[in-house]
Amino acid sequence: MSEIYETIKCCRICGSDNIEEVLNLGEQPPANSLYRSDEKRPPDVPLRLMYCQKCSTVQLGEDVDPEYLFGEYLWVTGTSATAEQYSHEFAKKALSQVVDQNKSPYIVEIASNDGTFLKRFIEKGCKVLGIDPAKNIAELAVKNGIPTKADFFTLDLAERLVEKEGKADIVFARNVIPHVKEIHSVIGGINTLINEGGVGIIEVHNAGLILEELHYDYIYHEHLFYYTLKTISGLIERYGLHVFDVMLSPISGGSWVIYFSKNKKEKTKELIKHEKKELENNINSYHRWVEFSDQVTVHSEKLKKMVMQSDKKIPAYGASARSSTLLNFCGITNKHISVVIDKNPMKNGLMTAGSNIPVVSFEEGLEFIADSDVILLLAWNFQDEIIQELRDSGYKGKFIIPLPNDPYIL
Repeated sequence: MSEIYETIKCCRICGSDNIEEVLNLGEQPPANSLYRSDEKRPPDVPLRLMYCQKCSTVQLGEDVDPEYLFGEYLWVTGTSATAEQYSHEFAKKALSQVVDQNKSPYIVEIASNDGTFLKRFIEKGCKVLGIDPAKNIAELAVKNGIPTKADFFTLDLAERLVEKEGKADIVFARNVIPHVKEIHSVIGGINTLINEGGVGIIEVHNAGLILEELHYDYIYHEHLFYYTLKTISGLIERYGLHVFDVMLSPISGGSWVIYFSKNKKEKTKELIKHEKKELENNINSYHRWVEFSDQVTVHSEKLKKMVMQSDKKIPAYGASARSSTLLNFCGITNKHISVVIDKNPMKNGLMTAGSNIPVVSFEEGLEFIADSDVILLLAWNFQDEIIQELRDSGYKGKFIIPLPNDPYIL
């Protein structure tokens, strides 16, 4: 046992001890451990991907203390124009699932961040509640008029919320279920909180895309699980809940939005189609993940070579958590990158974890890109949005696009 992490001995979902390592990304600091240059550098933790031979769930080999990871948080949903636009579509589809359209639905979001998505439901006249463990972000949401409770969501909290506010028509959790160590408490809590005719919605990154498009930068300590349709459905169904529909989301380079209920509903054609595709592509097989590991090593060597072609340091864009994995595994550091530009003011003035590169604001970054021929686009999953903005700001050079698939210059 280390100060901030411990190694698991069995599968977090089914309890089997038949788990095997399929990818080792080395020792890296937790991805969001950005720090001030006068502070002590964050500790390294093994970053290993394991495969459960019993239930096929892919997961990390180490648990990092959740308080260390989430007590203070640096990602703000509203920073992304893509997320802002998508929130409208998400709310519209969610509300279409509510059986009684005449009443004002009660909506609860787990890990609600700054309340960007709950805001859409407020605009539709819904009663809402956000729950988020990051006190700094919860305070920001409350200031913005989104009722938010600063706490970790658990079965115990769900029971207390039901006593106080009653059951919810919709409970949704976007991009958090992969993060959760106490996963059974959370899914049990969702089951407790949804009313009999209600709907649960879970959004998770599509593990099939990790394999098909080499999204290894999505692997970091906050993401304990890498769910496929089969494994997320298996988890949900352990609680007597029934998956009936799926929608594709643009977030994180491609995610699943899974819809489920207490009452069994007929599966949609969309869900059946994607389940079949997953089967055909062997997404849940051990050998497919081992093959992925070999592809990752080849990719990282190509990307590093591409970055080092420049005879001087180059700027990068996007101090995201996923960029941390990419930089550290590829061995790209402050020797190769001058600055990382990021629009999130909470990250400006800090250093990237492990690679030790200064993070600067968009405005400061314009000075660095003015005489640069190429930029490493770490936030490649927001590629169109970022390139357009930089072009509008006068940048005429090229971009190194690290992913999806092979890195290339645009």
